[in-house]
Amino acid sequence: MSGIKIKQSLLEIANRVKPTTTIEEVYEQLALLADIENSEEQEKQGKVFTHKEVVKKAKKWLK
Repeated sequence: MSGIKIKQSLLEIANRVKPTTTIEEVYEQLALLADIENSEEQEKQGKVFTHKEVVKKAKKWLK
């Protein structure tokens, strides 16, 4: 996650913080946003599986 993206993400999270929000919840939200960004980048690079591929792999894993 780039410095600019981190700042944007932190500002988004800060706008949703309530008096009862814990620092752990803030970390979770930041990690979620980072995971989403990572997933979107992987999708752009074609590093994804089709549904059929996932089903095939899952059958092997669940034996």
